[in-house]
Amino acid sequence: MNTVESLPFSLGIRTNYKGYYYLVDALTLIMEDENRLLSIGTELFPAIALKYQTDVRCIERNIRTVIKVCWESTACQKLQSISPYPLESPPTVGEFLDILFWHLVREKETKKQKKRASGVKI
Repeated sequence: MNTVESLPFSLGIRTNYKGYYYLVDALTLIMEDENRLLSIGTELFPAIALKYQTDVRCIERNIRTVIKVCWESTACQKLQSISPYPLESPPTVGEFLDILFWHLVREKETKKQKKRASGVKI
């Protein structure tokens, strides 16, 4: 099962990149309120920048770096498999967050359905 913390690992993104932490925080905030996908530059990145005492541009740049790491590794196949549309080139930061968010949502729903099918109360 992929969690917010383990999904980047499955995409070849390790904790030695600042972008890993920024990505995990971004996904966590988006999971709390999906409307943050509509205000990445005005709400999401400023909140993360404040937490890490850095600039919004650094947040975006470091997430672009981990997208590049993912795209240039064999884990790119996983990204393409979870994307709802074909990827011809590396996704933008917004597209990447959207792909990962909806993957996490689908997994969460699948888990709920399996619990219901097995008779476990949710």
